[in-house]
Amino acid sequence: KKTSLPVRSLVLIAKVWLLERKWRSCIPTLLMLLMTNSASSAVMDDISADMGKTEAPLLNAPAGAGWAAGAYIGMGSAARGDATPTWWRPNNLTYKSSTGWNAMVPWFVIYPGVGNAASNARVKVYGMLVYMLDKTTNKWIKIDTGDGKPTWGSNYDFNLVTWKGATNKRVESDGNISYKLSPESYPIHGGFYKMDISKYINPSNIAALFVHVKTQLILDDPMGVDDRASAKILMNIGADYYPSTTTQVSDFSPMGYVPAVGGSRFGLVKTVPRSHYFATIDPPGSTNPDTVYVQSGGEVAIPSSDFAANMPPFLGDTIAPID
Repeated sequence: KKTSLPVRSLVLIAKVWLLERKWRSCIPTLLMLLMTNSASSAVMDDISADMGKTEAPLLNAPAGAGWAAGAYIGMGSAARGDATPTWWRPNNLTYKSSTGWNAMVPWFVIYPGVGNAASNARVKVYGMLVYMLDKTTNKWIKIDTGDGKPTWGSNYDFNLVTWKGATNKRVESDGNISYKLSPESYPIHGGFYKMDISKYINPSNIAALFVHVKTQLILDDPMGVDDRASAKILMNIGADYYPSTTTQVSDFSPMGYVPAVGGSRFGLVKTVPRSHYFATIDPPGSTNPDTVYVQSGGEVAIPSSDFAANMPPFLGDTIAPID
């Protein structure tokens, strides 16, 4: 005599079969999420490292210079005059007010390391990107950086104050810009055009700033000896705010400079493309608390955990740099 399964058993078998099919269909999505989370975690590790200690000693760097030791945050996310140091006193005191500053210049410094022995190497600098986090929406806004190529650069003394002349600049076959250290190994300070950030965000609403630049160590003479293995050349990146795109450093007289938003650590340039990151995160947090804005309770950085939970959009599709 044939026996048939109870209706309840048939229903249970059908449910198990459907669940198994749904599970199998979800596996690719789950794997993709795991890979994305892993890549994002690796990139966040690199960002945190770039906001840490410098990778190798700098040649002839001034004793006690904080920028030589590692990353720092000055004005940070506060694009306003009262976020400048109290001892920075231009004659025009409107530059010390709480009025927002509407322009920004991303920059870089190429610096020789102790023991650098490469003479046939150049540093290619490219792929500059800038994002700002809006306090009101908690969304990242991309600032238009054009083709991401540097627009200026010069040799400076090791104190990064004294100008030492034009730098050795070259346009490569891919259209990107490269630089070569001078025979004296002077650092190269360069950057990008002055951007009107007020077209994208209210300067008072900036919660965080993120800057990204790529480098690669290439040959100066492709037919010469490849001595890049003996290179110890480093680069850091950062940014400066300005009240407007027409403001010049001379407007801050007698101050001969504008205080920095901050700067990343100096990271070694490699023969493979490397990403350098600057982000207004804590740590390191404010490394210059001597400002009216910070003393009044203002914040110039966000916790690194907040940044990791809400990174600029392009970072989600970024593979961590190759060591």
